[in-house]
Amino acid sequence: IAAYLVRRRVRISLIVFVGLLIEDVVTGVRPHNVFDPTDPETLFGCALIFAGLAIRSWSAGILRKTRELTMTGPYALIRNPLYVGSFFIMAGFCALIDDMENYYFVLGPIAGLYFLQVLHEERTLSGLYESRWADYVRRVPRFLPRSLPQSPLATWELSQWLGSREYRALGATLLGMLLVQVWRLS
Repeated sequence: IAAYLVRRRVRISLIVFVGLLIEDVVTGVRPHNVFDPTDPETLFGCALIFAGLAIRSWSAGILRKTRELTMTGPYALIRNPLYVGSFFIMAGFCALIDDMENYYFVLGPIAGLYFLQVLHEERTLSGLYESRWADYVRRVPRFLPRSLPQSPLATWELSQWLGSREYRALGATLLGMLLVQVWRLS
């Protein structure tokens, strides 16, 4: 069951989010104005969203998936920066929509689903990179950094970012923000 859920985590997350949004619309929840710089919750939500996009973009421009164990940039700080960035984005949308139930789903079942994926990936990486992986795990925490980066963009490449199709996350997030604003105005 866990393997099935992990393989479909993005689809499941999308279904849960859409379901929550439908429930919010039906129950009359009014999201915050995305363009209101005087609203602290808007500022907080947008800051989380853009921080998440920045973390994901930084990570995607450095990750050499299936070619090497990436240990530079954000991967020198935490082992799972793409997932951390995704959770910043989800939390930012929760702040904009302002319904506590959304936070519960993101921090509960969705986080659990992604944690299962992290465990699966770590098992795979430990088999591929054996001794390097053990040292990496000792030095670098899973989700919360212990230090700041030495040279943050040293190995970032636009071609790598494009190859990772990170522009899809950027486009989907901006579209989501636009839809929240349209929802607010309707």
